[in-house]
Amino acid sequence: MREIGADPVSGVHDGVMKRPATDPLVMQTDSETEFWQLRGSLNVQDGRGEPVRLPDNVRLYFNSSAAHSMRVTGLRTNPAGASALCSNPTPGGTVIETARATLVAMDLWADRGIDPPRSNYPQLEDGTLIPLDRAQRRFPDIAGHPFPTVQNELDLLVFGPLFGRLGGVLSLQPPLIGPRYQQYVPRSDEDGLNVAGVRPMQIRVPLGTSTGWNIRAAGHRAPNLCGLTGSFLAFANTKADRLASGDPRKSLQERYKDHDGFVKAVEKAARELVRERFLLQQDADAFIAAAQGSTILP
Repeated sequence: MREIGADPVSGVHDGVMKRPATDPLVMQTDSETEFWQLRGSLNVQDGRGEPVRLPDNVRLYFNSSAAHSMRVTGLRTNPAGASALCSNPTPGGTVIETARATLVAMDLWADRGIDPPRSNYPQLEDGTLIPLDRAQRRFPDIAGHPFPTVQNELDLLVFGPLFGRLGGVLSLQPPLIGPRYQQYVPRSDEDGLNVAGVRPMQIRVPLGTSTGWNIRAAGHRAPNLCGLTGSFLAFANTKADRLASGDPRKSLQERYKDHDGFVKAVEKAARELVRERFLLQQDADAFIAAAQGSTILP
């Protein structure tokens, strides 16, 4: 491995904190889906809804507005099937590029005692984790893009007086339903994109609203959550297009003006992500090349 400050792949520079690797590092990366389907907020809060402090040797990273899994054919998504909405095109819950960068950071920690980036995860303390009803009110009113009314809940099961937290005799079958764990979901901005987390390229320079949740279509147990695919609704191309459809989100033209503006936005985001150590330089170059060769705006 090259010396720090001379590694074009990792993007690590002199001045990064170094310390002895005495404790094992625990590193976890989640998508938004984890908060809706897999109770992800319990990583940072207890069952009563109180914040939980992370140990110094733990890093939690959040790929904002990403889905746990995907089905895509290109920039635009597959038509809806069992789900009411199109699938999220952001590539997987551990966004491939973020995963590569954090693996390099983990290797540098284990190999040289260089601290990885600080945890970047929604928190109760800063208001980036909020109750479902507040998340509903904050999400933009987009025609054809309903917001979930439920999340995958977690109840304490009571198996009888002879069964405790370390096991025992199951004297009650089926078990009684006990207290419900408090859970939260990530807060979104005016575009419906999560405000906390790594915010990978697909979210920093968005082409539409991506989410980690999807809703089942009519006839498929609507309005329950649908799988792990997430959802996506593209931005209108122009202001006139969005006004005609009643879309409150800015159009691509309003955001980037033209093709050169889109490329510059990608270049800026790539520099930021490399500096934050959530993107390798080779992946940054690939994003920029893809933007230059794209047909996003004339």
